Amino acid sequence: MAIAIERRFGFAAVALLIVLVGAAIFPRSLITLVAVPEATPYDIAPASLALQTQIVAFVLAAVVILIGRGRLKFAGALVVFAILLTGAMFTSWGGGTIPQWSGYFVLMGAVLAYGVGSAIGREVFSSSDLARFFLLVILAVLLLQFAVALLQLLGVSLPTGLVNSDRTLEQTVGRVSGTIGHPANLSKVTFVLMLLSLPFTAAGDRKIRRLAFVCVALAALLGGLTVSRANLVAMFVLLTAWILTFPGRARVGTRAVGAIGLVGATAVFAPLVLDRFEDDAEGGLRPLLLDAALRHLSNDVWIGTGPNAYVAVVGQSDAATASGYPVHNGFLLLTAELGWLLAALFFVPLAVLVGWGFRRLRRSSEFLHVPRVIVYATPGVAVIFLTGWGMISVLIIGLWMFALGFLGAARGGVSLTSVGDSELRHNTSRSYETDSAR
Repeated sequence: MAIAIERRFGFAAVALLIVLVGAAIFPRSLITLVAVPEATPYDIAPASLALQTQIVAFVLAAVVILIGRGRLKFAGALVVFAILLTGAMFTSWGGGTIPQWSGYFVLMGAVLAYGVGSAIGREVFSSSDLARFFLLVILAVLLLQFAVALLQLLGVSLPTGLVNSDRTLEQTVGRVSGTIGHPANLSKVTFVLMLLSLPFTAAGDRKIRRLAFVCVALAALLGGLTVSRANLVAMFVLLTAWILTFPGRARVGTRAVGAIGLVGATAVFAPLVLDRFEDDAEGGLRPLLLDAALRHLSNDVWIGTGPNAYVAVVGQSDAATASGYPVHNGFLLLTAELGWLLAALFFVPLAVLVGWGFRRLRRSSEFLHVPRVIVYATPGVAVIFLTGWGMISVLIIGLWMFALGFLGAARGGVSLTSVGDSELRHNTSRSYETDSAR
């Protein structure tokens, strides 16, 4: 099967399949390589050193890309980050503990994921056939997650190996988690898949456009079923802005259908989200966790605790953190663990991509409207990072960095035409034919 796919669509298609199966369907700890006591604190990665399917997937995808004579392109800041992080493991953190090495490999896997995403993105943005295959794979992932989610809503008992969790539906207040293990993580996966699909809703090719619309709609529905507050806010802001400014000749009809769908979804899911806000009006431990993080950073902003060691270190002096929860802020958590320099380097690709999106916003159609997607997604991404740490956790960080690399590939140019471009060419051609007939 892999050979047939490679012959028809190229190496990027095989690499894409590997990535989405490993990172968007079955992110798991496969084998524990070095075990530690169960009570060992951890945060962004497991305490034990384990083989993770998502990291294995990115390694295999990288091998496929290189064999196919593709090129892994890394942001310069990430290269420096990887070098300094490796050095810090042996210097700043004295050789590292097992949990720290677990966190180290998760972060290095995220760096690799960026390069894999960049390589696949260059190919997808250059081929209509591959773009259709790309969206079909995303659709298959979303349909699988949706099927599992429906079974969870119906109360069907599913194998722990499938759902990656022993939580019951009652423990997550009627929320679904698919195969990812927790509703918040599933909602992040669907948000990332929405980001990857959204530019193609503006493609000149009708088949690509329709596939992309289905992917975005299903991602929104699945995200709604998770009732994850920050992620739903991010989706709502992104889709509202996109619907209001959708490009192309059919923008009036598309906006109307999109607006009706969005209003309907809001009417269904808003009460559920409001109920969650009422149940957790004070934010639970979040204010206490934030205070602890700020106190720690006031004393140590340069070196940090080491990757995956925040709870272990800060928990020694703070009871809320000792309960097993890190600060619910991705920016602060990574800074507290790695120091401000390494954390800044890690977030440089995101900052560069956002800056590029704003600079190219008026020329967005030249890049399949990727700049527009990035700009519209920025407020929601900020909300997700400022209110939680899941985006830098072991289950999500690789897929997130893959998406950054993929969307960043559009900076090198996009061969696929957008709706506006294709219509302009169509109208120009029709005018030319009319003039010739005269």
